[in-house]
Amino acid sequence: MKKQVWIAVAVLVVAVIGAASVWRSTSGAQAPHGAGQASKPAGQAATPSVEAAPTASIKPPHPFPDLPRSREGLDIGQDPFSTGHPEERRWLDQHGFPNGAQWTRYQQASDAELDQAARAGDTVAATMRDARRLGVDPEAESRLLAAGAEGDLFALSLLSSWKAGTHAAGIPEAYAISRVAEMRGDLTTALHREVMLGARLSGEQRLLAEAEALHLNLHLNALYRQKHGVDPPPVEMRPYLADPDDTAR
Repeated sequence: MKKQVWIAVAVLVVAVIGAASVWRSTSGAQAPHGAGQASKPAGQAATPSVEAAPTASIKPPHPFPDLPRSREGLDIGQDPFSTGHPEERRWLDQHGFPNGAQWTRYQQASDAELDQAARAGDTVAATMRDARRLGVDPEAESRLLAAGAEGDLFALSLLSSWKAGTHAAGIPEAYAISRVAEMRGDLTTALHREVMLGARLSGEQRLLAEAEALHLNLHLNALYRQKHGVDPPPVEMRPYLADPDDTAR
């Protein structure tokens, strides 16, 4: 299996696990556009907002204290998201992608364990927790988009995958969010977008989705300015090692 297809499969696995968790929790969950989100036209991604800072409290202990939080010293061959480029490890760590140990452990972790790890400051655990809560927690989508504004492109990938898997009407939204991840540096999204979507957009749908992607990208930049008082840092393109089978064509 080509590396880019494996990367797409890795992202889809989390979406499937999250969907299964949602189905077990409730069979009548509403879409994540409930209280706490800004109103928006139908067909657009949820608009994230700046939430009030949590009150100061003692962080709980991490449920997996020995789990590595970066890729340093880990076998690149066990990394489900790396194409093998030597500079890519740092980029993946900085943009929210779990390393191989986190990916394996957090897929098996309970909701309570992920929540505890998130409250202990583990942003990867928080992203995977929120992906599981899509469709149940009205704020989960906004939190993933807000994480994307901070540079967490894994959060955008999971949200896009979930949108694509919910119903056909979500495919244009999934496309738009995927394009935002691409605009913000993850060029590999273009390689597996069609696999993720499972259907092709009409010409009109694609144009509308492209317009929504531009709008959402600008909104995430505005959200960053609102929170930090400065412009977002320059986009850093993902270092990518091309598949030899593709370059030989």
